[in-house]
Amino acid sequence: MKKLLTVALTFIMACSFGQKGRFNAVDLGKDFAGYLVTEKNDTIKGTIRIFPQWQMQIGPAFTPSKDIGPQNFNYNNTKCFAVENDTKWYSTKFTKLKAPVDPKRTGPETFVLVVENGPITLYDYEIFDESVTPPARTSKSFIQLADGTVVDVSSLMLGFAKKMPEYVKDYPELASKIANKEKGYGLLNITSVIREYNEWAMAKNPGFTIMK
Repeated sequence: MKKLLTVALTFIMACSFGQKGRFNAVDLGKDFAGYLVTEKNDTIKGTIRIFPQWQMQIGPAFTPSKDIGPQNFNYNNTKCFAVENDTKWYSTKFTKLKAPVDPKRTGPETFVLVVENGPITLYDYEIFDESVTPPARTSKSFIQLADGTVVDVSSLMLGFAKKMPEYVKDYPELASKIANKEKGYGLLNITSVIREYNEWAMAKNPGFTIMK
């Protein structure tokens, strides 16, 4: 049952959450303009080639606009990188974001694809398992609250109208809309729900950041 729910959620996410800010397999192999920010806070512009999501989580295939010599940009020396196709990836080493459990990952850190950034951050992560035939790839979404609590979005598939209001209870108007199942405030609209909450929360606390 749990596996069926996970498959169903993955399908719903792909079809209904909207692709803006999310990984899109149509872009595989293409080069996009982009930039990255190093651990020294240097911003370097260039092009980024799109590889499978699990590979992007290791680091960007980055070609700088100006020759800066051989470089290996990865989650240990790069704070974030952004691509012209509306995706932005943050390193867990330099942010408060927590890397999802992934038994196949080498080391504790990774890049995660941040869809919405703020007091509630929505991010995606792909687990790649090549120990099975054919290799399995599972993309999951998470929300991280301001207190560091991480919630697997699949756990909200049943009971969203009861669970999500608790995470935004300091914004009673929004919590009420979700609890009352108003149009545009269901699970399929989680991206816009989180964006609305963050805009409200950031107006009260403009100094909030996910960076360490």
